Formats: sequence, structure tokens, C-alpha cells
Amino acid sequence: IDFELLGKTRSEVMRQLREQAIGTQVHYIPVHLQPYYRNQFGFKPSDFSRAETRYRKSLSLPLYPSIKETEIAKVSETVRQLSA
Repeated sequence: IDFELLGKTRSEVMRQLREQAIGTQVHYIPVHLQPYYRNQFGFKPSDFSRAETRYRKSLSLPLYPSIKETEIAKVSETVRQLSA
């Protein structure tokens, strides 16, 4: 998601979705930003800019085997409304 283009921060989008009972998470933090790898190998936040760009635009929406079509429709419509 291009949050800058949307005019909202990821936190704002997450809050707005949570207000509509839609849980989100931010997964897949770049490995080089994890404390172990920073301490063990001396990685710095600017070492892998593509990974960081992808991370800044990531947001995990509900996705699981038993999700219902009605739930998919609610998530889709709510996300569309946020971008309107």
C-alpha cells in the first residue's frame, strides 16, 4: 500500500480498520532490522533499502483458510472506502 499516496500513515489505516472490527498486522520485518542481526553482523537500517521500502508499504489483512466470502467482501469494501 502506498500510504503516502493514500495520505494516511500505516498506523492510521490500521486504526481505521480496527474500528471496523478488521484486525491487521505488520509481518515480515526485514531481517537486517532484527536486533540479533544488527548486533551480530552490524547491519544498519539503510543497508537494504528495497527491503525497507517493501516493509514500509506492507500491511497484512485477514487471510486464513476458513475466511468467509462475506468477511472478504467486508474487508475489501472497507479498504476501498479508506482510499476514497
